Amino acid sequence: MARNPERSAKTRQDIVTTARRLFGKEGYTSVSTPQIADASGVSRGAMYHHFRDKAAILEAVIEAEFAHIAGIIDTSATGSQDPVENLVEGGEAFLTAMSDPVTRQLLLIDGPAVLGTQRMTDLDTCTTTQTLAEGIAAAKTAGRLPADTDTAALTSLMSGAYDRAAIDGFGHDAARQLEMRQAIRAIWFGLSRLS
Repeated sequence: MARNPERSAKTRQDIVTTARRLFGKEGYTSVSTPQIADASGVSRGAMYHHFRDKAAILEAVIEAEFAHIAGIIDTSATGSQDPVENLVEGGEAFLTAMSDPVTRQLLLIDGPAVLGTQRMTDLDTCTTTQTLAEGIAAAKTAGRLPADTDTAALTSLMSGAYDRAAIDGFGHDAARQLEMRQAIRAIWFGLSRLS
């Protein structure tokens, strides 16, 4: 039999997993807390024990989504001796993750609308943006990106480029997605030639 903290963690995870699926399929505004509780197999009281309201559930879903994507990026961005190539591969991993319609619904539509852009930025900063900043710092240290370029500024700009690519490229066909990937690759290798 599971101990109480283990059972509590499992219940919370079940709610987050179920809410992700429902929000991704129907959109945040179309999903009710009773739906989430029923689909999770928990009572509404148990759900409210873990989350104060539907927005708190969405925030937990988004935190998990960002952490998941950061893990994918970390795994993808370590295969090369060239830190610029690792930046490219990490970016490719991000764009592949963002090709999931559920991820786009959560991170590009529902999250900003419900939690606001500042909270989304805060959640992103400690996950995917942190992996990008670390990759840029590693490339600068290795002499593969210009040392006089501010890491925070470049991180902000490239994070915006990746978000824009996810918005513009991944609601379209494969050719448009490839164009976005190639444009970002060109930026990284163009910057590397300045170092």
